[in-house]
Amino acid sequence: MENDSKVMTKEPIIYGTFGQDRVVDVKPVESNGKWSTLLVKGQEMKKEPHLYAKVKRSFQVPLNSESKGGGIKIILDDINRVLIKKYIVSHPEGMTEQEFFEKELNINLNPALPKDTNFWRTDKRGRVTITKKGLTLNLNVTMDLLRYKILLSNRMLVAPSYEDRLLKATFEFMIVEQGRITSKRVEEASLKANAFSKYAEVTSSKDAMIGFIKSLGRVIPIKHTDDWLKGEILTVLENDPATFLAMLNDPLYKARIFVQEAVDAGAIKKMNDKRYILDGGAELGDLNSTISYLSDPERQEVKARIKAKIEMANANKK
Repeated sequence: MENDSKVMTKEPIIYGTFGQDRVVDVKPVESNGKWSTLLVKGQEMKKEPHLYAKVKRSFQVPLNSESKGGGIKIILDDINRVLIKKYIVSHPEGMTEQEFFEKELNINLNPALPKDTNFWRTDKRGRVTITKKGLTLNLNVTMDLLRYKILLSNRMLVAPSYEDRLLKATFEFMIVEQGRITSKRVEEASLKANAFSKYAEVTSSKDAMIGFIKSLGRVIPIKHTDDWLKGEILTVLENDPATFLAMLNDPLYKARIFVQEAVDAGAIKKMNDKRYILDGGAELGDLNSTISYLSDPERQEVKARIKAKIEMANANKK
């Protein structure tokens, strides 16, 4: 007789975690021209790069605005539950983030408690102190994770990432993935190396240098020197290597040069930074519209006439 009974298998328990498998560094934001000074105890002082020698900064969870009801900001979730293997016996239904930290720290973390019994205002573990040397946090360690959350809650003072560090003039520290600044520096160095390689290529020929300046929509002075050309190109590179490379790699690079040569020859008139017209008065629009107009197969006669004027103007210069 066939045995219809089925062996019941217990589904495996899927545990979660509140920790994060990563290490972050908390570093001072470098000095910025917009906010190179701070008001400290009534005196304006220079940053070094942001903090002064021997000065420590201390962060707590900030207060909500009056429009949001005041009180200490809530930074720990007290709704969603996760099965934590370490506490599966005491919390078989799972625990909220707040319950997890309360169990780990053995203290009530209710932000609405009276001030004299409120962890966030009375316990030193609710305060993060940093010097200009910064801080390293392992987000798999309970206290480090709590410090991380406290720092993130200070949205006006702590940038959440290296990329965001200059978005607010009030940022004093930034939180970065360990090694991120080093890799960023390597990326920037690689970008500069590529830019200087292109610079060497452009400055190897006077015609190429003149072309680059013209691609900017600028007029070349009659009495210019090779050093002047190189210096102007170098300024563009130093101001923004990425933009410098993008300009040279732009598919419209030669077209931009052609438009400026047409302006120099009087075949096109540049009315302002955003408006070009033909010498006969026909409206062309902005630079991109002008390039598009001259690329139109039906307007190649116009382009040929402009090219002839450019060649005539260049011949007269010789």
